Amino acid sequence: MNLIFPILIAIFSGLAMSIQPGINSLLGKSLESPWLASTVSFLVGTIVLALTAFALGEMKSASFLVQTAKENPWWIWTGGLLGAIVVTSALVFAPKLGATSWLALFLFGQVLTSILLEKWGILGFPEKPISLQKWVGMGLLILSAWLVRKG
Repeated sequence: MNLIFPILIAIFSGLAMSIQPGINSLLGKSLESPWLASTVSFLVGTIVLALTAFALGEMKSASFLVQTAKENPWWIWTGGLLGAIVVTSALVFAPKLGATSWLALFLFGQVLTSILLEKWGILGFPEKPISLQKWVGMGLLILSAWLVRKG
């Protein structure tokens, strides 16, 4: 499998994640509310995603969505909630911590959670043991967050 495209998209997503807190923070200041800014951010994203799904012919009927909700655990629908927490956290706290510090701490949280999800094979991820290299990587992430915060 060619991994160049997924790698480039992952890098682009990282670039977008670095820019997004600043953009949303400016929106929050303009609207005088981090909550309203998060709402607008998600509304714009929802519109773009709905148009994309429509353009790709992937729109589903209401009955399909209801059936899917009945057949699956309730928590699979919480991704938007988690996204709202991330966006609002970035919007509120990135300006206080600085873009680099916030992102370093955000990355630490992501990697730590990913290691634990893989350790126990949770959410469909393959089981992978926590190796010495992973512990060293986590230590380096903590050190980098600290160094970035100090610098």
